[in-house]
Amino acid sequence: MGGPGLGLAAEPALIPPSTEPGAVVAAAARALPWAASSFHVPPGSPPLGSLDLGAVLDRAAVRWPDVSPAVLATLWWYGSSSTLATVLVAQLAVTGRCVDPAHPSAVVTVGDTGTLASLGAAVTVDGPGAAAAFADVVDSLVGRVRDRVPSVSGASLWAIASDSVANRALDVATALNRVADAPRWAQTLTAERRRHRFPQPRFVDVSANGSTRRFLRRSSCCRVVDAGEDLCTSCPRRTPQDRAARWATLVGR
Repeated sequence: MGGPGLGLAAEPALIPPSTEPGAVVAAAARALPWAASSFHVPPGSPPLGSLDLGAVLDRAAVRWPDVSPAVLATLWWYGSSSTLATVLVAQLAVTGRCVDPAHPSAVVTVGDTGTLASLGAAVTVDGPGAAAAFADVVDSLVGRVRDRVPSVSGASLWAIASDSVANRALDVATALNRVADAPRWAQTLTAERRRHRFPQPRFVDVSANGSTRRFLRRSSCCRVVDAGEDLCTSCPRRTPQDRAARWATLVGR
């Protein structure tokens, strides 16, 4: 049975009894317990639309005190966009609906490093609505980040959001034993554009020692290397040969 609109096929046994947020969240949490914490937003949490970016970036600076403002903003966005993507992809994959991140009722929690840790809303949307809402939220947050940190590239932040969706789609698809669905989910949820566009997610199937595993070939750099950590395995700063060798090693384990 297909989920409404977006082409995110919902498993019949997991479709919630209604489109109410509580039912959608509960069904997704049952199917994907590792993601459930990102669906839980306590009462009194701040609205996403009026998030105090100065405060959250100041909190992020405590975690990463020795990086430039552009690197700090990128690291914050890397973590925050991953949380947003987890909520939307997980709920859509299981139920065909998700909480609406662009609705005025959308609220979030903020983690210890200032990044968004969970998302909730009082209404849900189907697939096409989620794609439009996600583009609206990314457009708004990236614009607000750039107002505070003009040196960060808007296009690079959109690329990070696209990679976040693709990676979380792969995580969710793997957990649901539906890896073949990951590219379709990611591509459709990143189809809308606003001031910038989402680069099309790129997936690569790597075989080694008789096994095959699907990876994302990232189009963005999260800048953790500029905070003193190693390059990500799929980082575009790596050479194609280096990436391929590292992927093959992971498959062969």
